[in-house]
Amino acid sequence: MSDKDKEYSKSERAEREFEENRRVERIPAKEPTGEEASGKKRKVAAYCRVSTDSEEQMKSYVTQKKAYEDLIKGREDWIYVDIYADPGISGTSLKHREDFNRMLSDAKAGKIDMIITKSISRFARNVVDCVTIVRKLKDMNPPVAVFFEDMNINTLSMSGELLLVILAAVAQGESEMKSISVKWGFRKRFEKGIPKIGPLYGYDKDGRNLTINEPEAAVVRVMFSMLLDGQPVSHICNVLNQQEIPSPKGKKWTYSTVRSILSNEKYCGDVVTQKTICIDMFEHKTVKNTGQLDQFKIPDHHEPIVSKDAWEEAQQLLANRERHQPRWEDWLEQEREDDQPGTGLKGFSVIKVHHGSINKRILGGTEK
Repeated sequence: MSDKDKEYSKSERAEREFEENRRVERIPAKEPTGEEASGKKRKVAAYCRVSTDSEEQMKSYVTQKKAYEDLIKGREDWIYVDIYADPGISGTSLKHREDFNRMLSDAKAGKIDMIITKSISRFARNVVDCVTIVRKLKDMNPPVAVFFEDMNINTLSMSGELLLVILAAVAQGESEMKSISVKWGFRKRFEKGIPKIGPLYGYDKDGRNLTINEPEAAVVRVMFSMLLDGQPVSHICNVLNQQEIPSPKGKKWTYSTVRSILSNEKYCGDVVTQKTICIDMFEHKTVKNTGQLDQFKIPDHHEPIVSKDAWEEAQQLLANRERHQPRWEDWLEQEREDDQPGTGLKGFSVIKVHHGSINKRILGGTEK
């Protein structure tokens, strides 16, 4: 650097260099190679998805599939591979999108050169998943392009990937806002005493209305009777299986299923809402609400199977037993019982033995 150049600041030197007229020879870019130059046909697939299984959405789903099939088969320079489609599946997680995962496997196997999809939100609403998957497809040999129709984005171009990151972030924001809105709606309904109730063993469900299913309710009463008579959860589970009584899923009873029924406040007629909290909308991960958010109790929402006093006593027994006996000891006890056939109940006749004591505590004022 000359003494004269040292007199200028960095910015001034940069301006001077830019203004200087140097002799420059341009080296033209190479002509396109590969499919574009050779005339080789592209193997093209499409992906479509709708987020709900409503009639309107399903019509859109069928329309998408037909439109993509016509589009791909109508191009002479394209080879139709397949239409991958997931109906009524949320875009926030990849776990249950079977066709999406099948498409990625086919792309990895070299069966696909380009994937066409309607929009980023149809492909993935999680910005991390979206960009990660697109880049993995781009890094394959040969690279696999994703073309988003609504924004005319081809992920194999630099400008396409930059725009993709921006738009995917917007799509994620929209998904997060929708999740917040849904949670707000549920919370407002909870505050008004309008619960969200799923299928419940011992009851027949009609909308939010619960009516007692007597054969199943009898099993629930047996479970509470045995617990209040001092029997551990493992023994109750073992007896139900020995008597070949089907569980709510039609299979064998497990410790967790029996424990869940014995601790569910709905069996004494009450409903507590917001017992769990979703902490990850994309993985749908939930945790128990131990005070992080308000809960809402609706007393006497429906006809009880057991009395409130019996239910409260059952909770005390469960808490005391688990406080003084680790779960693994209870499981071990169940294993020992499994090796001793004939120790369980022989039908429901055993209930009558305690009908005058235990069952009155179970039924309370509901006994007819």
